Order: sequence, then C-alpha cells, then structure tokens
Amino acid sequence: MGHRRIELRIDTGTQSSGKAWTLAATVHLPDDAALGPRPPLLVAMPGGGYTRHYFDLREAGYSEAEHHVARGVVVVAFDHLRVGDSDIPDLEEASLTACAEANHAAVGVILEKLRSGTLDSAIKAIDPAVVVGVGQSMGGHIGLLMQAGHKTFDALAMLGSSVVSTRLPAREVGKEVSLMGQTDPVNGLSALVGFDFQFAFHWEDVPERFAEADIAGQRGSGALPYWRSATTPNAGGGLLPGHLSGAAAVVTVPVLLGMGERDVCQDSLRELAAFMSTRDLALFVAPRMAHMHNFAGTRELIWRRLDAFIAQVADRAG
Repeated sequence: MGHRRIELRIDTGTQSSGKAWTLAATVHLPDDAALGPRPPLLVAMPGGGYTRHYFDLREAGYSEAEHHVARGVVVVAFDHLRVGDSDIPDLEEASLTACAEANHAAVGVILEKLRSGTLDSAIKAIDPAVVVGVGQSMGGHIGLLMQAGHKTFDALAMLGSSVVSTRLPAREVGKEVSLMGQTDPVNGLSALVGFDFQFAFHWEDVPERFAEADIAGQRGSGALPYWRSATTPNAGGGLLPGHLSGAAAVVTVPVLLGMGERDVCQDSLRELAAFMSTRDLALFVAPRMAHMHNFAGTRELIWRRLDAFIAQVADRAG
C-alpha cells in the first residue's frame, strides 16, 4: 500500500499572546484506493526533545505513521512550537499552554484544507469522521491542554504521559527519580541531571543504532539524530505532581492511557482516577517496553491498541 507524505508549514494566526507562529507538520495519507470516504484523522504529538519524525522512523517496521496509514487512517504529525522545523521563540514564550493553543489552531487549518480539497492538488477532499489526538510523553501533556482548553479532539490517547507524578525508573531499586513533593520546576528538572536515561527510555532489546544515537542526542555528546530536537518547549510545571490534574478532570471525550512496562507513569490507578469526567477510559500497559515506545521490540502492540481505540471512536461517531 502506498504511503504519501505531504510537508506543510502552517500559520497559526494571531494567538492570545499577540504573536503568530508557523508550525511544521507532515500529513501521512494512504493511496486513494485505501482511503475511505470519511477516514479517521490521527494528530500525533511528540515528547520533549523529539520531533514529528519520531512517528515516522526511517527503517522498515519502525514507522508508526506507516502502520496507521496502512489501516486507512490519515496521520498528521506536528513539531510543537520551539521544536524541530517549527518557529523557535524564546523559551518563556513557548509554554505548554502556548503550544496547545498553537497546535489547536494548526489542526483547524489542516482540517479546513482537507475538507475543501486544498491540502494538495493531488489529494481529493477529505472529511474525517473523527479527530483523535495522540501524544507521547510531553506531547500527551500538550494534547491534554488542547482538549481541556479548546476541545480539539473527539478522543485522546496519552502514551507514557503522567498527569499525576512523573517518576523515572532506575536500574537499582530505590534509585528512581520522582518529582513527588517538588514544587519548583527548576529544582524538579535539576533532579534529572546525570540520570541514566537509557534504562528509562529503552528496553534492552532496542537496537544499539537507535538507543545509542538517541541517548547521545539526549546528553549532547553526539550528533543529533533526525528524530531529536535541539530545542524544546518550556515544560514549566508540566512534570510536577498534580499540575495537570485539573485539565484531566474536565476531559469528557474517550481517553486511552498507554504506557510501557517500564515507564514514567508508575501508578496507573492514580492516573486513571485523574480523568473523573469521561465515561470511556481505558488503560494499556505494553510488556518489554520502556518510555520511548516506538523503538521497542513490542511497539506494534501499543500501535494495535491505538488502532482499536481509533476504530471504536469512529464506529461510535458513525
């Protein structure tokens, strides 16, 4: 099955800050023959330090976008504000709230182009049946703020994205880095200096060509791989305990919480309890998977669970 990629630069229009931004996005589409009359649209948002290319890794079997496109889903992957090929403002201008507002505006522009048939001269008009957001790690935080503040999506999947308390696993019991009790974002992030990210981010079966390049990029000790971003949004208090619980509490659309067996969400029942307003809430924990899911040997398990979630939401909308 064919997989078409359309690269876009989207003008968000003037935001509440008085600034207008331009975001980079890739639209992934199946061939016309595989494209239904009203396909689901999946909006994919990367985590801190990663670009939209995390969802389209350039090796056979590692592209999540390709996986979903093969099942008739249109995928849009964004670089957030201050990430990758998007505008890079000063750090204080790129809060998670500002990123959510800019992403919401960009989703609206892309939907208008799809529905009017103006996305690309070779693409027919498409009216998505549903719009599902999926955010990995910090991308999940931004997706949550998009839904709580702007109602961008018909459903939301948060993958490896804690709203209760981010806690990074360690090789030795008792050496985990927990932000529980932290109230200052600077002090909270300083606890991560020198941390063993390879254990937390990559299961032992992840190929060295991925794990070593990824962690070298994390440490700044090697060339930055194409899926990494040299700059990130201002996470602010997003990693601190309970900072996003208010946003989670007002979400009413279906929610899927997905995580690896070794991940930053280590109290799944508390994570579920934060979403007190939705009537459709699911949890999936993938075995033999650490925080960066798309590199894991079991990556297709979480992709397939997301397939089922998208199909369920689309079926209900139909």
